[in-house]
Amino acid sequence: MNIHSKLVQDDTGAGLPKALWAYNVIRDAIITMKLAPGETLNEKAICAELGISRTPLREAVLRLAQEGLVSIVPSGGTFVNKIVMRKVIEGHLVRSSLELRTVRLAARNFDPVYNKDFDLLIFRQQDAAKRRDVDEAFKVDNEFHQLLCRIAGFPNIWQTIHTAAGQLDRVRRQAFPKTGYFEEVIEDHVALYAAISRHDEDEAARLLDLHLGGILAVVEYALQTNADMISGEDEIVLLKDFAKL
Repeated sequence: MNIHSKLVQDDTGAGLPKALWAYNVIRDAIITMKLAPGETLNEKAICAELGISRTPLREAVLRLAQEGLVSIVPSGGTFVNKIVMRKVIEGHLVRSSLELRTVRLAARNFDPVYNKDFDLLIFRQQDAAKRRDVDEAFKVDNEFHQLLCRIAGFPNIWQTIHTAAGQLDRVRRQAFPKTGYFEEVIEDHVALYAAISRHDEDEAARLLDLHLGGILAVVEYALQTNADMISGEDEIVLLKDFAKL
């Protein structure tokens, strides 16, 4: 496993604390399945590849463990966890609860100064869709929702969502190869942008509710394509119940 050469790419972590950079690199590898469920994190190798000491790496691993992305076995090593359905549902509940309020504030507080940010994100999404670049599409998707929090006036809410949604993100990331999914996300974001820019809080909330409500189809797709990477799949019935709320 060579995390640095295969996964970090052009992100050198400049300006970030080493523990945060290591956390970002490893988390991204887990979300994208480049580090697959059951794979062992070799502490010595990762330190050498990232050029960091064991202290920041251990801080990063502890944070990943708190998010349920890895398990630390005393004297047995650290392993990447499977996708846990209950954690997927939990992440969805946190995200939908916070974002549905946040998007209303974004519509209420929208300033035309943000037009250029939206335009750039939509352009990048369209470009990623043309190239079928799953990693870039997923990254821009998250940046779009992060922008909503910033426009709402509560940028730190995104960090709360990000922390809670690790298992959810793993499922969402797997959905992009699904036929038509690139285009669905772009269409939803364009419509959301339009509603927010005209200060239509009700329409923005309605559109976001529909957008986030698509998680059921995303989970079902993940179960069809990567069932061996998911545990507790029978709990999808809970997700169906929550989708009706």
